[in-house]
Amino acid sequence: MDNLTNQILKLNSGISYFVLRQAAYKGVTYFLGAEVTPDGEDFTNNFAFLERVDVDGKFYVKEVTDKSVLEV
Repeated sequence: MDNLTNQILKLNSGISYFVLRQAAYKGVTYFLGAEVTPDGEDFTNNFAFLERVDVDGKFYVKEVTDKSVLEV
């Protein structure tokens, strides 16, 4: 598991998040991210929990929507 704390991750939706925290739970890597403004110079007041998904040797991130994970 690479440490991506203090890195910027971009979702397929085009929204970018600055990784504040990273953790593993039941073999899955999760991130707490702060949304970055479109110009990349600042943060918004939006935060999200993100999940790392590995496919064919590459990874992408998606927003966590599973309530059982969010409650942990």
